[in-house]
Amino acid sequence: MLARLLQWLAAATLFALMAVVSVDVIGRYLFNKPLPAGYELVQALMGLLVFATLPLVSRNNGHIALGLLEHRFSGAADRLRRFSVHLFSACVLGFVTWRLWVHAGKLGAGRDVTPVLQMPLAPIAWFMTAAAALSTVLLLALALKCLSPRSHS
Repeated sequence: MLARLLQWLAAATLFALMAVVSVDVIGRYLFNKPLPAGYELVQALMGLLVFATLPLVSRNNGHIALGLLEHRFSGAADRLRRFSVHLFSACVLGFVTWRLWVHAGKLGAGRDVTPVLQMPLAPIAWFMTAAAALSTVLLLALALKCLSPRSHS
């Protein structure tokens, strides 16, 4: 259910991003009038898009990985390698989550808004924090799954 919601949010965000960029480019080059606040809309939509898809990528173990030494491990050694990679990734993302939490709190306390549209920044930051936290939990679950002798990927 949550995965489906994130998929729809990502799709809608990507469509909105495409529309904003298209209107901005057409306005800029055909009418010499770029979309007002186009830059801040693109920034907000990119943040939403990246963090909406992060839990989906984490759940499917779809992060970009370098497999240089992968073939040298098998059995328990491979499970330990995968456990270590997922645990390290979860720790790094946990740190990012903590820093996002702190920053979102500051944005909310200061009632920070975007310069042109006066759009509040805290809700976007809180969404990013929640998505990063969910991704951290999913990476920890992948790490624990690697400890099972039946784990293969």
